Amino acid sequence: MIRKHMLLFLVLSGLLAGGCGSNSGQSDLKQGMAAFSGKNYAAAIPCFNRAAKRITDSADLYYTLGLSHLYLGELDPAQAAFNAALELQPDHGEAIACLGQIAFLQNDLPKATACYGQALVAAASDASRARILTSLALAESGREHHDLARLHLLRAQRLDHLYAPALYNLASLYRDKFNLREEALDNFEMYLRLADKSEKHYEKAVNNVKRLRLNLERTQAEEVESVKRDPAAAAKLMQEGMRQQLAKQHAKAIKAYRDALAEDPLIFNAALGLATVYKSQGQRAEAMEAFKRAAEISPNHQDSYFEAAELALQLKRYAEAAKILDRAIARSPFNPANAELMARIRYSESRLPEARAYGEFYLSLLRPGDKNRAAYEKWVKSLPAK
Repeated sequence: MIRKHMLLFLVLSGLLAGGCGSNSGQSDLKQGMAAFSGKNYAAAIPCFNRAAKRITDSADLYYTLGLSHLYLGELDPAQAAFNAALELQPDHGEAIACLGQIAFLQNDLPKATACYGQALVAAASDASRARILTSLALAESGREHHDLARLHLLRAQRLDHLYAPALYNLASLYRDKFNLREEALDNFEMYLRLADKSEKHYEKAVNNVKRLRLNLERTQAEEVESVKRDPAAAAKLMQEGMRQQLAKQHAKAIKAYRDALAEDPLIFNAALGLATVYKSQGQRAEAMEAFKRAAEISPNHQDSYFEAAELALQLKRYAEAAKILDRAIARSPFNPANAELMARIRYSESRLPEARAYGEFYLSLLRPGDKNRAAYEKWVKSLPAK
């Protein structure tokens, strides 16, 4: 959310080099910059205040003064300084974002969301946008808008794939709000590969990885121990199911696939074959359950999730459809088909702002020349943003 200090110092150094203000103003500014660089914010504040009396046209000077107060937890003077920066430069994105941070710290989440939204429009780089989107995600999650929080974090990842905090916050969101432990583990591990060990959340991420991995290994071991398997018998029955399916003997194919799964509950192709036969026969509820089972056996098989969620939507089992697709999105976040289907699910639930958000995300993933883009974009824009 807060831009790199080096860029800030380049701007303020330009004031010094340009001879803006009196000698005393430049001297105070130089002393303030040195104190700020050394993280001696208490010493920097009086220097910047004195400099501001001489240098009256610098939004960045007031922004730096605001940061100094903010880092000391002095919210009221920080807010006053950021507002002063905006009086001089209304599109100062960093100052707007910091007003969002103050609102967030004061638990005024609607105001924080509004400020972050304005800052996002004013942001000058993808790196800045990624940081603002991450802050916006925290505010939306605090308002229980978990779909929007996830999409903001995914957008942040696309803009700056090296921005580790987006991964940490996405991992926390998956663990705490979506109950997706494996996917949370994946994101915590990616965060640790990118983050510097000095980052304040690094040790927390290490501990989260240890706990999640231990819990998952224990759960998986218990599941394996409770399952009785006869892979050889299951393979023969699965082959019989495939033969009957090709012969269009659907009832016999269903029986063979079911028998195969009884012999080995972890035989993926039997579950997938059973799902496709059920679907071809219009048995949507049974097909949905079979596709869900296929996805459980092979968690990275995207088609199984999609088919199960699509069938759940057709059956008007919206909450179930969304839950199925949550895991699909977590495992393949930039698959356009998943975003488009979730937009339809939220629309069917009359959750129109979320439908629009997923629709906009789908459009961001779609090829620019797609023949259906214009019509879909018109539908998305017809939905309310709030």
